[in-house]
Amino acid sequence: MTDDQPRPARLQRVRSAISRSVDDAQLARPRLALVSMALLCLMILGGSLMPVPYVIERPGPAIDVLGEYEDEQVLKITGTQTHPTDGSLMMTTVSVDGGPGYRVTPVEVVASWFDRTRSVMPRELLFPEGQTREETTLTNTVSMSTSQQGAVAVALDEVGVDYEPVVMIAGVEEGTPADGVLEPGDVVVSIGGASAEDVAGYQELAAAMPEGEPVAVTVRRDGEETNLEVPTEMVEGEPRMGVVLAKGYDFPMDVEIGVGEIGGPSAGMMFSLSVYDELTPGALTGGHEIAGTGTISADGAVGPIGGIRQKMVGAHDSDAEYFLAPAENCDQVVGYEPDGLEVVAVSTFDEALEATETIAETGTTDGLPTCEDHEDR
Repeated sequence: MTDDQPRPARLQRVRSAISRSVDDAQLARPRLALVSMALLCLMILGGSLMPVPYVIERPGPAIDVLGEYEDEQVLKITGTQTHPTDGSLMMTTVSVDGGPGYRVTPVEVVASWFDRTRSVMPRELLFPEGQTREETTLTNTVSMSTSQQGAVAVALDEVGVDYEPVVMIAGVEEGTPADGVLEPGDVVVSIGGASAEDVAGYQELAAAMPEGEPVAVTVRRDGEETNLEVPTEMVEGEPRMGVVLAKGYDFPMDVEIGVGEIGGPSAGMMFSLSVYDELTPGALTGGHEIAGTGTISADGAVGPIGGIRQKMVGAHDSDAEYFLAPAENCDQVVGYEPDGLEVVAVSTFDEALEATETIAETGTTDGLPTCEDHEDR
């Protein structure tokens, strides 16, 4: 006799074992899928939030230089007769995401590719490699202060007012010995008791100071001369105060232009028009809303700027009727003009002034050069 189990019982046990294995496998497969899906989502989310080496330009505010910004009058002229005006002369700006100290994500970049009001470009095209946030702020401050000085000079040339060249403190680097002692806009009278005729001369005087000792600096601030002692630090074997010197002007009146933390040189042309407007009788704009952009040089040449497409959008969003664009930017203007914004191409301050006066008198841009005209040349 044998005590083997009957065949039907053995088959039943095998079938039960196989059934349990299948059930376990079917239970494990959804768990594995869910875990895999969660990991994939985390990887996608992490990748979408990782910083990428690009910057995004988008429209910034259009600021009426004849009006107020952040509850303060933008243009203040004292010490001479000014005249009431009307309408707007708007400087236009660009907001940049992704500069030094800031990053943009792949999601933001991809979204900007499909937005005609934005531009995406490699960061190194706008900011040198290794440039810090503080260095960027200093560069923008210097550009803005020198631009304002040049803009006022061009306007005064137009109205026949004389002024004298000077050397000024164009910017003070944060955290350096001069920070809190010297201020942007200070006119340099002497360094170490000696005066010089130009920026290079004052730079030589500063470099000749004894190592690590305070430097005696006399500046003219708010019309009064002030004697200061500025500490120094040694950088690459030379004493350094931490200031940027630049050519400026001593005007026979006080001209202040305040636009908060906005920097750069691209508002020069609009500053010149605004100063000219307040120094001459009548409203230069004829009551119209005119925006624009462009650097200004000492001879009145209007130079190209970055982000003009975004600036046109900002002008349109601020209800500007007309826009003065540097002729050298015309290849970036044609085909991107917002509906309802009439764009005039200018190459000099005199052309910008003529365009503004024509708009004031006729209410049209008829006969004025357009960017299409420049493209056809």
